This record gives sequence, C-alpha cells and structure tokens, in this order.
Amino acid sequence: MLTDKLKNTIIVLIGFAGAGKYTIGRELCERTGAKLIDNHLINNPVFKVLDADGIKPLPSGVWDKVKTIRAIVYDSIRELSPPDLSFVFTIELIEGKPDEQEAFDDLEQLADARNSLFVPVRLLCDVDELCRRVVSPGRIAMIKAISPKAARQKSADYEVLKAEHPNGRTIDVTRKSPSDSADAILAEIANLVRVD
Repeated sequence: MLTDKLKNTIIVLIGFAGAGKYTIGRELCERTGAKLIDNHLINNPVFKVLDADGIKPLPSGVWDKVKTIRAIVYDSIRELSPPDLSFVFTIELIEGKPDEQEAFDDLEQLADARNSLFVPVRLLCDVDELCRRVVSPGRIAMIKAISPKAARQKSADYEVLKAEHPNGRTIDVTRKSPSDSADAILAEIANLVRVD
C-alpha cells in the first residue's frame, strides 16, 4: 500500500453531501503530504456573505460566483504551485448535468496542464447512512448541507457523476471508516503507479 509522499498527483473525491469527502480527503493528505482543496474552501467565501445555513436554498447565480473563485484557485495551482505538489479535491458532482461535467473537465485539464497523475474517485453511500452523516455537528460550522430530507431527495432523483476516465474508481464508503476508505484509495493509486 502507498503511504509515502505522493508526487504530482491529483485525487478528486466526488460524492453527495455527507458521503465523507472532506474527512477522507483529510486522511489522505495526512498520510501523503498532499494539499486538501475542499469544495467549501472555494464555496464558503460566497456562502458566508449570503448567510447560508446549510438548509435554506441558495439564490440563483451563486454558482457563477463560486466558479470564478474556483478558476482563481486552479490558475494558482497551474501557474504557481511547486510541480511535485499533490492535491486532493472534494466536490459534489451530479450525473447528467452539463455544468457538473464541465467542472470535472476543468479538474482533468488542470491535471493535464501539470502532467499530474489524475485519479477521480466516486464515493457512494447508502441513503440511510448518508442521512445519518449529513447531520454531523461539525458540518454546520463549515456551512455544509445538513438536511436529511434534502439528502434523501437528492439520492432519489440523481446519481453521483460517473466520471469517464481510465483512472476512475468507485468506492462504496457506506460501511467504511475514513481510514479504510483512504486505504482503498491509496491501494488503487499504488496499482496505477505500478502499471505506469
């Protein structure tokens, strides 16, 4: 299993709110030296000025503002960050929505520009477990979605984006601890590195 420092790797954790993207991402970064770019690092400067509470709907136009911040972060990584630095991104992306596929493509293009190993990972979680996790008290301070009703509805109506990439992986995290999920992801990366 890979536990050494990652070199020039971009891992993208894709899943619904509550799946554990942030917690798993933090575990991966602690083990590998990668930098965590959580979606709320990008979202929250906008969410704070809207007085978002994780329950009430966000106003239309919010995602255009978030997209601007995201572009600045990606440009900074592309143009300024050390070439060997690795990153773990967390993002909620929905299958069948054009803007969501575009957000995935932006990450893939960032990896290409850096000649990074690109590893998108879909994190799937049973809806009942998702509803249990989404009400975790730590989520409120991070302005994350905290409504079990909304989580259940989203799971009924949509699927997590099926990222089309040869390095794409899917992991069911329903019964996995963050540590076990990180183990599974690092094992997949180790296999990719051996093949390359």
